[in-house]
Amino acid sequence: MAYLSAEALAAGEAVDAHEALRFSPLELRVIALGERSDAMRERRPESRLTRVADWLFGMAAAGPLADPRLEALRRFASKVRYHRASLGQEDVEALVAAGYTAGQVRGLTGWLAGRSRSGGNA
Repeated sequence: MAYLSAEALAAGEAVDAHEALRFSPLELRVIALGERSDAMRERRPESRLTRVADWLFGMAAAGPLADPRLEALRRFASKVRYHRASLGQEDVEALVAAGYTAGQVRGLTGWLAGRSRSGGNA
């Protein structure tokens, strides 16, 4: 199993394919959730706009996931999907710090980069 630093990941070095594809079924669902919503555009739960929208439309804004590790994965998947150009080293390091391997980060980035925003393959 190959372990890489964040610098090696940013440089695009090869990773072990088995490591890149190793996500649990729950993690795959969280990735799909991140693909469907732009986490950078989520409303703050305490904002007036959120309270008005809740009252007007009878809907509640989605909050962060209870598990910080899964929330980091959701946010990263969303950022790769919708804001790939602004993806920085700090985003990669945050996901690695959440407990994912550099290979998983690289595999996820490559897989999401090859998909269109409508959910099909590019």
